[in-house]
Amino acid sequence: MKGQQLSTTEPLKLINQFLKSGVMIGEHWEASKVGSPQGGVISPLISNIYLDAFDQEMKKRNHRIVRYADDILILCCTEKAAQDALTKATQILEQDLKLTVNTKKTHIAHSNKGVKFLGVEIGSRYTRIQSSKLKGFKRKVKQLTKRNSGINLVEIIKRLNPVIRGFVNYFSIANCKGELKALAGWIRRRLRAVQLKLWKKPTRLHRRLKQLNFKPPFEFIKMNSWRNTNSPLSKYAMPNLWFEELGLYSIEQVNTGWLAPSAFRKTK
Repeated sequence: MKGQQLSTTEPLKLINQFLKSGVMIGEHWEASKVGSPQGGVISPLISNIYLDAFDQEMKKRNHRIVRYADDILILCCTEKAAQDALTKATQILEQDLKLTVNTKKTHIAHSNKGVKFLGVEIGSRYTRIQSSKLKGFKRKVKQLTKRNSGINLVEIIKRLNPVIRGFVNYFSIANCKGELKALAGWIRRRLRAVQLKLWKKPTRLHRRLKQLNFKPPFEFIKMNSWRNTNSPLSKYAMPNLWFEELGLYSIEQVNTGWLAPSAFRKTK
């Protein structure tokens, strides 16, 4: 049975429906009057369609550009060339395509000092994660690893893994091996804090140590102390391997930098 072919107008009708579908502001629907809704699922596709004319015009002028949706990076060899490229790009976007360039975000930067783009900072010899993105990731982890949640560790790890995996798969293209190692240690400390809180009493911790063939006497530590999550007793009772056995996504094993594409194949 042959597949039914769509007419050339069908995609345009679909895009038109997206543009006129409106947006939800809290619990209320608001009509879309002009353009694509900010943050809408269709926005990147709409941007790619509309800005193709910009790409082609810049290509004709031999400008090297990197663009994702409406985030644009133009690569130049000199400051004068960068100024000329900025002037021309602004002209195309504002005069030809009737868009407004965000002057607060638009600037010229040298790779020696780092160029911020799509959450990473690109330098002449490195690419690293922007500090604001690291802070945002930590906020999400803290929300999922609250000590007073009463949720068991396996369930917390189950909820945590998609957040960790998404962050790592996106940013592993950066030279972030050191950052990921530090994050992995910090996440395990957060999880140790949860488990100590769940055990409540040091005797439960001591029982766990005995099960692992450690010999008493053991020190009585405060189970709600952040400092004690890094104590030898906590690490002996909850070693790194234990978290892997519970299913925690291991970010220390992920390849980073120019090796990142091979990491994506391994983690699928």
